[in-house]
Amino acid sequence: MQVRMEIRRFRNAGPPPAGVMGLRAIAFIAVGIVSGCVFETQHKGPDILFMGNSITLNAPAPAFHWTGNWGMAATAPDSDYVHQTVRILKEKGMEAVGTVAARRCPDCDGALDEQIHNMDQVREMRPRFVVVQLSEHSGDVELRSGKMTAQYRMLLQGLKDAGVPHAYCVSAWGEKSADQPHAEAINQALKEFPAYEFVDITAVAADTLNYGDSTLFKDPAVQWHPGNRGMRKIAEAVADAIWADR
Repeated sequence: MQVRMEIRRFRNAGPPPAGVMGLRAIAFIAVGIVSGCVFETQHKGPDILFMGNSITLNAPAPAFHWTGNWGMAATAPDSDYVHQTVRILKEKGMEAVGTVAARRCPDCDGALDEQIHNMDQVREMRPRFVVVQLSEHSGDVELRSGKMTAQYRMLLQGLKDAGVPHAYCVSAWGEKSADQPHAEAINQALKEFPAYEFVDITAVAADTLNYGDSTLFKDPAVQWHPGNRGMRKIAEAVADAIWADR
């Protein structure tokens, strides 16, 4: 399976206290080749760029007893939604290559702003598909003020200006219906970008069986993330959307 990881800085996304998505935020630095990932200079399939937070990729975090270097609460690299999305598409016949977006902006205003300032990678890579999984860190203030929608709109405009034909905006993990605040903020931003689409995973988040395994992960911040089953269902939703645009 072809998944390329490039990461310089990562914030940890935890469970949402008092209505705010994201219990704790911690910065980590991880440089070099990520275990289990394949780097290629040539390939035949389309590129998929995954812009995400700790659900997409999290470096080892001893404070949370997290030792992985993949999507948090998955038990192995191949079980996170990035790897599973690529695998599902391969099984369907698409030799896609997945890349996790770099995060190189320590002075940026949150995860969305970090990717707004990551357009150099987008222009260099020229991905056919971009998956955006970034809304969990936007809290009540950002939602009520319209800041999250504005940042999301700026990100989508950057992708459009960079020539990205297809983008998939994943609903916030933890929200259990599409009329909740983060989903509404994403859809508000999407109104100006009809070529890009909303990927609704609220039904996945509504099922407690889709969260991290408490027998394997003791920290509630890790348990809050999607476990293997949840990662698989997210991957199915994302892969179905990409496959429809093949």
